[in-house]
Amino acid sequence: MRRFSIYIVALSLMTMASCSSDEKSQSEKPQFEPFELSVESDECLVNIRYQRISNIEDNPVFADIEAQNYAHSFDGYTVEPMDVATSAQLLLDEYSELGADNMAFAGAACSYSLDQVAHLTRGDEILCYETFVQAYTGGAHSMLSLWYDCFDLSTGRLYDFAYLFEDEWSSAIRERIYNGLVELDLALIIDGAEAVPETKSVLITQGGVTFVYQPYEVAAFSDGIVAVTLNDEDIAATGAPLVWVDEE
Repeated sequence: MRRFSIYIVALSLMTMASCSSDEKSQSEKPQFEPFELSVESDECLVNIRYQRISNIEDNPVFADIEAQNYAHSFDGYTVEPMDVATSAQLLLDEYSELGADNMAFAGAACSYSLDQVAHLTRGDEILCYETFVQAYTGGAHSMLSLWYDCFDLSTGRLYDFAYLFEDEWSSAIRERIYNGLVELDLALIIDGAEAVPETKSVLITQGGVTFVYQPYEVAAFSDGIVAVTLNDEDIAATGAPLVWVDEE
């Protein structure tokens, strides 16, 4: 139960981040047309909800963001030219095959669920995707993951937070994240602040940054998906530049 409650907490952070101004006209904002696929068979259950940007024709930045999100969401199932429906079908076909093998071996069907939402934040200057994936192909339990990707809407650049775990401020950043993990009262599998790993799942909130760790990255599977938020001021105090603020 805890892993789902932690996911809900992370989702609520994303919802708060969606509160933004209406300074831009609708034509200057990405418009979303969800692609949905739901197929159930004896071997497998597949549910996909992907947020496709519909107004990319006259906006190369939106087109670039759409291409990046497509590549991230359907990694291993992408095609050229980009086609969400074809990629979804390729994923479905593979999981159905895995499900058939698992049915023959263990008598259990497989499942795959991708649920994606998108929000604007920081004065509608940043677009963040939240992608929750749950997959089961055999074994004791499903695998869960929660991924955040945030893009600069003026350039299409995906924010890369690797620099926070490098250079002279990295120890201070890790210490702050570790303290946040300790406060969550988790069954931690890391020994201390120096062992806090870099995460590529990072959400820019209205007032800070949320670092997300998948099951087994920093805590036991029973703790599920774990999220720690640091506000802008706390990060700035480490000496690290706030690229998501400096470039607004």
